This record gives sequence, C-alpha cells and structure tokens, in this order.
Amino acid sequence: MRELFIDNKAIEFIKKALANENAEGARLFISGGGCCKQFELIPVKKALKGDATCERDGIKLYIEKVIFDNTEKINIKYHERNGLLIDLE
Repeated sequence: MRELFIDNKAIEFIKKALANENAEGARLFISGGGCCKQFELIPVKKALKGDATCERDGIKLYIEKVIFDNTEKINIKYHERNGLLIDLE
C-alpha cells in the first residue's frame, strides 16, 4: 500500500468510536466469504499478527496483511446516511 486517505468526517467518527470502546486503534479487514465479502473497520485493543500499522491524524489503523499487500490506495470517507465508506484501489 502506498497511500492512505481518511477524510475529516471519517477521522472524527473513528475517534469517537475508539473513545467509546476504549480502543487503541481500528482494524481494517475482510469479512464474510464467497460472493459476500466486505470490508470492515472496527475498534480493537491491538493489532493481530501480520497486520500493518499506519497512523493518520492521531488514529492507529491496523490493516489486514492481504489488504495491505494487494492495495495501492485506501480511501475512507464518512457519509451522513451511509456511514463509513471504504474504497480500495
């Protein structure tokens, strides 16, 4: 991965979620299986083995190895109706 972008509204949303959960950082990973895979971002106490750690604007983001190794760019935005939107390139 070369680039990580988190918009200001997403930063605010993630910081609130981390504070509410008393979590150190947020983990980005792939969940589900088959044709129903999706990306999730959840508050966590620590990274899992193999996760890459990135920091942006006071947020620690732990990225699952398969995502980190196979993605050039991660965009995380917050939309008032849809919540966090995660786009990988």
